[in-house]
Amino acid sequence: MLIKEMVLGRKLEVLVDREGYNYRLVSKIEGTTDGTVAVSAIVAKGRMFHFEEGDNVTIVYRGEERMWKWEHVKPGLARLEGETVHTFSSGEKGQVYNRRDSFRVPIGENLLMYRIFSRKNEDGETEEKLKPFEGLLVDLSVSGAGLYTDEDLEIDAMMGFDMPTNMGIMTCRGKIVRRADVYDKPFRNFYGCEFTKVRKELERYLFERQRLMLQKERGGESIRPR
Repeated sequence: MLIKEMVLGRKLEVLVDREGYNYRLVSKIEGTTDGTVAVSAIVAKGRMFHFEEGDNVTIVYRGEERMWKWEHVKPGLARLEGETVHTFSSGEKGQVYNRRDSFRVPIGENLLMYRIFSRKNEDGETEEKLKPFEGLLVDLSVSGAGLYTDEDLEIDAMMGFDMPTNMGIMTCRGKIVRRADVYDKPFRNFYGCEFTKVRKELERYLFERQRLMLQKERGGESIRPR
């Protein structure tokens, strides 16, 4: 697929690999040319998102029947009909992308989680306030997590957790995209969280954890990573 074939008004995912963390951003497609797509200005924490020179940027687009990705794209800024937009350029064709490749690993551990509230201070800078709550982390992938908790979280609420592992603390932050009431669990609510920021090492940790779990199921000796 070519960038110019993207449909205006649809969402574009922007995945940013930066200094040990992976960020996931979403914006609306405003325009396309042969090798460039323009999206509504991406804002994070009340400010326009600034792409840095060392960022490794991938864009993901959902077509009619499948998803496509372009890796190592060049980010930029432009003006479109008087408005500032972010642009992403690539001379390559899109590659088929399967989100299910981000395998989900069972966790089943109680964690102290936190809800994230953002507000601007008197200087116009965005400040974060964290409200802790207890939860059960059901499963985990590089793109999201499932969790149980008694905390009342609405759709799009921002939350996160810091999970200790043998590879260090795995910091995961994201937004609630799914919720359901449950009646047969220790907690009242189930939530699906879609990550916006995770440690780069999370994928390697999950791969190793899954490998050891499969080894254990097959009768081999293994130690479950934590």
